[in-house]
Amino acid sequence: MTVFSPPILSPTYYQDNFLRLLTHVETIYSDLLDEGEHHWIETFYTLSDDAQCLLIRLLTRKGVWFRDDKLKYAEISALDLSIAELADKGFITTCAPDRSYELADALLSKPEILNLFSGLKRTATKPDLIKQLRQEQPNDVPPLPFGVMRLLNDQILPLLCLLFFGNRHQDFAQFVLENLGIHKFENYEVSKATRLFNSRAEIDSSITLIQVINEYAELDTSNLELVKQLSSQIPNVIGPYATRQYQKFANVIARDLERLKEYTSALELFQTSELPPSRERQARILLNQKRHGEADVVVKSMLLHPISIDEQEVALRLEAKLNRALHGPRSHNSKVSFPERRLCIDLSGQRVELAVLNQLSNMGWHAFYLENHFLNTLFGMVFWDIIFAPIEGAFINPFQRQPLDLYYSTFIKKRERAIKQRLIEVEHVGIRPYFKILDAKQNTQNPFIAWDLVDRQWLDCAARVIDKKLIAELFAVMLSDLKAFRSGMPDLIAFRETEWLWCEVKGPGDKLQPNQKRWFKEMERLQINHEVCYVNQS
Repeated sequence: MTVFSPPILSPTYYQDNFLRLLTHVETIYSDLLDEGEHHWIETFYTLSDDAQCLLIRLLTRKGVWFRDDKLKYAEISALDLSIAELADKGFITTCAPDRSYELADALLSKPEILNLFSGLKRTATKPDLIKQLRQEQPNDVPPLPFGVMRLLNDQILPLLCLLFFGNRHQDFAQFVLENLGIHKFENYEVSKATRLFNSRAEIDSSITLIQVINEYAELDTSNLELVKQLSSQIPNVIGPYATRQYQKFANVIARDLERLKEYTSALELFQTSELPPSRERQARILLNQKRHGEADVVVKSMLLHPISIDEQEVALRLEAKLNRALHGPRSHNSKVSFPERRLCIDLSGQRVELAVLNQLSNMGWHAFYLENHFLNTLFGMVFWDIIFAPIEGAFINPFQRQPLDLYYSTFIKKRERAIKQRLIEVEHVGIRPYFKILDAKQNTQNPFIAWDLVDRQWLDCAARVIDKKLIAELFAVMLSDLKAFRSGMPDLIAFRETEWLWCEVKGPGDKLQPNQKRWFKEMERLQINHEVCYVNQS
């Protein structure tokens, strides 16, 4: 077994990463930076290496206030000189807070507060001590036994990260994951022509919205007044990035309002979003309020123009519910049934899926517990170059595990010719020629491949047993809605001589989920050997 040994990083690895971040932002977004930001970057380049390193360290720490006695960085040889240089160049101030409660909150521990300030209740908590200082000694700031610095323009790093990554989830720590070899990304093209923001207004709109989203994440969402208050603070948004972020956020707040039974506000907010589950929630609220005519309009719009298979299936269920509400119960259609097997097994000490896998092995099957990873891995392997093709707008930073449009209709439209050609190739030559991709791209990020489950045993079985045309047809199913069909596949894949079986395992009380039924219908259509194995405790 090969043991992973992370590379040894340079003591100033983070400086190299930050310079890479700056270079990217200047190359792609220089025309959208304001005068102050240009000045900050230009001045940064004039700093000594030690001062650059210290500034980066401060930018990546929590908060804006720091103590010099808490800064211990072996790679920075002259800390005092670096602090003085940063202060001289306007990156920090070395003035302490001028309010006692601000000082205590930002820089002092409880014992230090009690030692520096008299007349405080020693059994009080730190928040209570800060409250007491605010009320009784707000301007009484004593001499301090350490130096203090406050970071100025602390929003520069969030701005740079937003422009570099184009999302609010990745941050500067992503560089370290790459440095350590934990995350390895495909080498695709990133250029100014495909940047995410095309005006300063789009950037500012996105930053303001992100601040509100972050504030909401810290909110007590069981408090109706707080939720309503913050929902009223959502800014107007400009540009595709901010618009999509707004619509996701609107769905979150509207769902919280719905749970708090504030249906009118929830409905109004859902109506501002085009992203699922907006229309579903609108229809359900209207149905619960017996506003059947309005609910019917929403459901019909979902059926006529579904955003995804998921939404289409939800709309069909809502249509049935609406019909029952309007016309009363109807005779039940017979339930769809799938091939099944029922077993009684001792489940003590083992997962139900592994218990069934052992049963299949005893019956002569070569079985693997892969769930969705079986077909997803084959898809990620065969369509690797198409997934990472240099398509306009697909890649905006070097740390993407997938193109931005992977789950949108544009993914197919922009790559339609290549996809059709690849499906034809698979029909003729199968999947074995693409095994070399797995060797060449080992551990490179791919949205469909979990590398720890990639094994030549089951790959060889699949290439040998499954008909080439059938594999192409399975890929076509996935391509009809990648988001919907990347999940719901059976737990076990089993091979025996020239036959194969897809087996979904259900323990006591478990039942098929909608996405699993969706796949079972496709398997019936394609005449694939499949079954549901219901297991009870023996």
